[in-house]
Amino acid sequence: MHTTMLSLLPADPLRSDLDLDLDLDLERGEPLAAVVEALLGRGSRTERKVAFALVDAALHDARAEVRAEGLWAADRACMLSRSAPRRLVWNLRAAAVDEESVVAMSSLLGRLGSVAAPAADILAPLAGRNPDHDDAPADRALAALVLVAPAQSAPLLAAGLGRRPRALDAASGFRSPEDSAFPYSGELLDAVRDRLARPEALSGNEPRQLTNLLAGWGAEAAPALPELCAALPHFPGQAAPAIASVAADCAPTDRARAVTSLRAVAAEQGSLPAAKALHDLDGEIAPLLHCLEQDLRSGAGQLREAARMAGALGPRAAALAPALREALSGTDGDSTPALDTDTALAEALWRVTGDADAVVAVLDSVFERAEQNPWSRWSVVRAARATVLLGPAGRPLAARLKAALDDPAQAAAAVLALTAVGEPASLDRTALALRSAESDADPEGACDALEAIGPDALTGDHVRRLAALADGDARVVRSGVEDRVIRQDEALRNRARVLLTACPASATP
Repeated sequence: MHTTMLSLLPADPLRSDLDLDLDLDLERGEPLAAVVEALLGRGSRTERKVAFALVDAALHDARAEVRAEGLWAADRACMLSRSAPRRLVWNLRAAAVDEESVVAMSSLLGRLGSVAAPAADILAPLAGRNPDHDDAPADRALAALVLVAPAQSAPLLAAGLGRRPRALDAASGFRSPEDSAFPYSGELLDAVRDRLARPEALSGNEPRQLTNLLAGWGAEAAPALPELCAALPHFPGQAAPAIASVAADCAPTDRARAVTSLRAVAAEQGSLPAAKALHDLDGEIAPLLHCLEQDLRSGAGQLREAARMAGALGPRAAALAPALREALSGTDGDSTPALDTDTALAEALWRVTGDADAVVAVLDSVFERAEQNPWSRWSVVRAARATVLLGPAGRPLAARLKAALDDPAQAAAAVLALTAVGEPASLDRTALALRSAESDADPEGACDALEAIGPDALTGDHVRRLAALADGDARVVRSGVEDRVIRQDEALRNRARVLLTACPASATP
């Protein structure tokens, strides 16, 4: 069967010969990838070896069409199997025989991150091409190199900054397995400063991308403070948080310059981001309270973000309590934005006033209105997470929380909240949380719930299921934003391993 499958390659043209409808069937539209997926789905080590052997053969084929199908199958394998990236990376490297194939596999290599480091040398030549000109293939290769070998990509990005938007976006959103930012580069810092010095020339997402890079470097980016302060009036929402991050550990003179700039923009423009950064940097709270009250009373801007900032101030924001209450939508708003905004306002009211009765009433209303909206399942999750903050004061919401346990997407947050409010356990909460992870409904929330329940509650079958999450080959996270699925699954795997290690029964599942 293995030989027969290979003899059919390239198999893609067979779709139209067999069934015209296959052209519209994304699940069966790539025959080799479909066979690989079916083999991996059996969960057997033998079938995995066979699947990878098929991919290997296709990637080493002399025909470009077959190698292309091998790449599709490799991509699918890496999204489904945790062992696939390390097993297939050298074969991917071997299949990169020309510019077209390098560009075609750049997205996958970028998603694999540092695991794809053996393929960095096939990305670098294309990534460094034509730094003085717009070059889409070079941009795609450089974006992948940013994620695969960030230190190696930094000088190439510096040389092409302003002409490599995809690569800049990858660098500005870069996160390592340790959740650290893109590594510092003096050469790249100089290039960023040069771009920021001409704020009127920046377009699209570039202000956010450049300031994110600087914010990630913290005090190492201190030489860029003059450019950041000059750019602050042009895009305060992006520059202000970066200034706070960069100036936090700087010399007193640099810090004073940052404070002066933030204070001026907060006063002249009424900029909430500038006022927030000023408070973070210098503890000055009056401008922040003023901006927050304006946003809360006018409904302008981002109400949820304003509520979050007010809540972070705690009792120091007591003067904002009336504005927080007035911003509530009442009992008429059952749209998802209205529900989520009321949840954020309720959370802020709790942190600011500690008025449990009022907050429980708001959250109860959110749960009730969510029943009328078929798209509100994640609003229920957010309301349940807000209930966690109340602790035992949230027990009047227990019935609402129990009603959410049947939905795997809501169950993890409901379990977390029921544990926090101290509701006596009448169901197997551990099993409910595990189901949320296993079904890829809310894996992160499931880990939060398991941590709250505690390792002593995991015994027998629980431990076996947790071990599958931690060490099984099949990816648990299989949906979401394509560029984040692998990273999120690896993060889940690490959290599951920590939980498993802490479990007393882990030695004898």
